[in-house]
Amino acid sequence: MPLPVGVETVTLSAGEPLTGFDGALAKGRLLFTGPDLVTIGDRDMVLGGTVEAVLDDGEFTKVLVPSDATGMSQTGWTYRVEAVLTNGPGWVRYILLSKATPDVKLADVLVPDPVAGEYSVLVDGSSLLAKAENLADLADPAAARDNLDLGEAAVLDVGTEEGTVAAGDDSRLANSRTPTGPAGGDLSGNYPNPDVAKVRGVAVSGAPTAGDALVATDSENATWSPVASGDPWVFDVTAAAYGAAGDGRVVGDGAMSSGSAVLTSATADWPSTVVGKPISVKGAGPTGVTTLVTTVASRQSPTQITLNAANASGGAVSSAVVIWGTDDTAAIQAAVDAAEAYLAGGRTYAQVYFPPRAFVVAGALNTSKSGSGQVVFGVYPTSGVKRVLEFRGEGDGAAAVRHWEQAVPQYAGSCLLSLGVFASTAAQIASLNANGNPAVISGPNEGTSNGLAYGSAARFSNVMPVLKNLAILTTHSAYGLTYGAGNLWGCANAHVDDFGYGTAGTVASPSTDYTSPGLFGTGLSVGLLLPAPGNNDNVIARNVSCGGGYTYAMFLTEHAVVDRYMALYCWAGLCAVGSYAGSVGSVHAMKILSASIEACTNELYIVGAGSSGVGPTVDIDQLSTENSTPTVDGNSLGALMAALGRVRLTGLFTEAGVSIAHPTGIELVNGQIPRAIKRKTTTFTCSPIDRTLVCDTSGGAFTSTLPAADVNPVEYAFKNIGANDLTVGTTGGQLIYTSSGTGATTATVTTGQTLRVQALYNGSAWGWYAV
Repeated sequence: MPLPVGVETVTLSAGEPLTGFDGALAKGRLLFTGPDLVTIGDRDMVLGGTVEAVLDDGEFTKVLVPSDATGMSQTGWTYRVEAVLTNGPGWVRYILLSKATPDVKLADVLVPDPVAGEYSVLVDGSSLLAKAENLADLADPAAARDNLDLGEAAVLDVGTEEGTVAAGDDSRLANSRTPTGPAGGDLSGNYPNPDVAKVRGVAVSGAPTAGDALVATDSENATWSPVASGDPWVFDVTAAAYGAAGDGRVVGDGAMSSGSAVLTSATADWPSTVVGKPISVKGAGPTGVTTLVTTVASRQSPTQITLNAANASGGAVSSAVVIWGTDDTAAIQAAVDAAEAYLAGGRTYAQVYFPPRAFVVAGALNTSKSGSGQVVFGVYPTSGVKRVLEFRGEGDGAAAVRHWEQAVPQYAGSCLLSLGVFASTAAQIASLNANGNPAVISGPNEGTSNGLAYGSAARFSNVMPVLKNLAILTTHSAYGLTYGAGNLWGCANAHVDDFGYGTAGTVASPSTDYTSPGLFGTGLSVGLLLPAPGNNDNVIARNVSCGGGYTYAMFLTEHAVVDRYMALYCWAGLCAVGSYAGSVGSVHAMKILSASIEACTNELYIVGAGSSGVGPTVDIDQLSTENSTPTVDGNSLGALMAALGRVRLTGLFTEAGVSIAHPTGIELVNGQIPRAIKRKTTTFTCSPIDRTLVCDTSGGAFTSTLPAADVNPVEYAFKNIGANDLTVGTTGGQLIYTSSGTGATTATVTTGQTLRVQALYNGSAWGWYAV
């Protein structure tokens, strides 16, 4: 690539062809090496390294930058010239090039300095050598000075007293002193052990570990980071081969008048380069769609731009979340394609690496690899070895949770900012039916347009995707019309570790983005899909945070183990999948150690029945919620009745508000108390979390009503400690059977008696086994 026009250069050539002592024309190459790094600031240029010139019959021509070029950060440096010859011994010399001499012949300057033996200096178009009578003079410094018209050398007064220069082992040199005091310039701290605060004016933060390199995070800051792009299996999306910019910006003070395309922000500080970039404005889209996604048409000032689409909300917009930046979709896809090409060459692991920046992903959904995503990866045959494809960000913290006073959405570290949203529910349904659930990062999935439908009928791509130290922010839509963050449905295994995702909504006043999570049920968005049921026994999720905004926060499937999961502000916080989109029915259980699910219409939602109508089986050690009415529901009565497992509820829920939409095999346990014992003094209906009910009938007889017996896993114990009878009744005319086989719609518990009942699993009856 030629140097930009206007940069001062020197054209260096051989003059007469270079030859060996035998007269043979030199063959090989010349290497010109300057400093490691110099800059020309006013042209935003960084120069360094080695330039190669190939010898063609002893001749060459090479254009180089002189050391005194205008704006050069460091002057007076020299090029090291190394001859690497194929028909003779090599050699090394030094030259200094000046802009005052734009054309130089190597033979004029390629000699050692007559005194220092390092390099020759070109002065006013002629070499110092030109003033020497012959090369033999160079061996005699005095003769060289005379021939070069330099006059007599200065005579130094040598001695050990003041005013003289040292000679030999001068005692004055033995009194060395350790520097003390505060460091300055590019150093910080104090001498004798200061820290490096800046490198060439760029502030340095953090401490390195073995193998780290100093990586610039912007024009003024740098941090220590593991070397990525130098590793053959690591594909850094910001590498020159791919070119992701990672310059995404987010502000929370956007404003647009009704019907206007003018957008203002006091904090955006828009540069002139913003024109043409994709941009989203939350609240300026049509009803339900919510977010306006378009591009920048023009810039009026750092605080005002004009968009290529107008505010379509029907009213003025203020305090709007605005997201913009270079569209890095193609660059990221190029890195993914390169990683997959690497895997196709017989390797088993490749990493797509995202430095800690915000990458705008504004591209259309791509269905070229049997999935539907803005960034997609493809199919791996089951007959070969399983490949591992990792999408990795930098450092921990991607799963950080927003503070309730944040005026901007939560995004951290290595983050993808998606500007993708459907124009209507009809458009969303049509896309999903044709190509499967869309996501920012998508593997092969359940779409039917290609006739493959991965994730259905036990068909899987033989790959284990890994999402690690990564955050994905998708477009906010009040109707749940956004794309998901990740779709791993058609993959054989998956690991999701330190992963945060959610829409660009906020909870801080005056925002109303999450006040009605039931509205998200209008759409069909799925935030994260883990691999489909099908005996894929390696599905792990650790430290996963869903910030909200989806119809379904996460599809959880058999064999999955989840350690610390959080979901906020979704229609369904956790979806246990028995079967979906043609998948086989689940057989094996799924385990969650800790789930925090708040402000969701349904805490737990069952999607489809498992194999042969049994399952899914879900076991949650701790489901913490602040919902006063936590709910378990499903997409069908059959799915909920087939579901099995145990869920331990904790948090600030109201006991009386716990409900199950239909009978189910999932046992809900009150995790707030060591034993579920309640005292009752009047008529009541049994709750899903009741167990032992101490009934005081001293004030008069009353009735307790059992819930529906269908597949209900709960055993109830009724103890009458009063003087009157307790009546235990059923729902919908179901019967309570004694051990003798006699059934009735009620059972009487007299003073001092205890009645224990449990569902008979015959579909519509209870049985008592102790009175």
